This record gives sequence, structure tokens and C-alpha cells, in this order.
Amino acid sequence: MAVPRGSSRVVAAREQISCDLAREAVILHLGTGTYYGLDEVGARIWSLIQTPTTVDEVRRAIETEYEVEPERCERDLIAMFERLAKEGLVEVSEPGG
Repeated sequence: MAVPRGSSRVVAAREQISCDLAREAVILHLGTGTYYGLDEVGARIWSLIQTPTTVDEVRRAIETEYEVEPERCERDLIAMFERLAKEGLVEVSEPGG
């Protein structure tokens, strides 16, 4: 698994389906049958990665829409993408990779 960083591209994995539910998101991993829930900010991030997007692009969007410090935003995004990648819910790739 690639460790996400600012220039990494992140996209929702194919082995899942998701839906919005009252400003939150529910994700089902089709391979394991496990459900995951995301809060409002997580759901917004999830919507941004339905097509390949860099961590930096997601960070800029979240900073624009929510009051968050840039360093904390990037740290939290990387931690979230690491968890989602570990669960097989996102694919992380490096530029040119």
C-alpha cells in the first residue's frame, strides 16, 4: 500500500458502493460485506475522490469549505486515506506510477 502524501492520487476503489445519508455517507465493501460510516466532512471528502484526485486538491477544497488549519487538514486527510486504503476502500497512487 502506498503511503499517501500531497501529490498522491486517491480514488474510491471499485469494490465498494456508497450512498449519502443525511449529510453523511455509508460505504459497503463488496468483497468483505463490511459497512463503514463517514460524518459530514468525511462524506464531502468521499464525494471528492469519486474520480482520481490528489491529496492536495482535496485539502484545498476542504480548507475552502471548512474552517481548518492547513497543517491539520493535511495530517487528517493523510490519516483518513491511510485507513481507507487499509480497508480496501480507496486506491492510492503516486504521480507517474
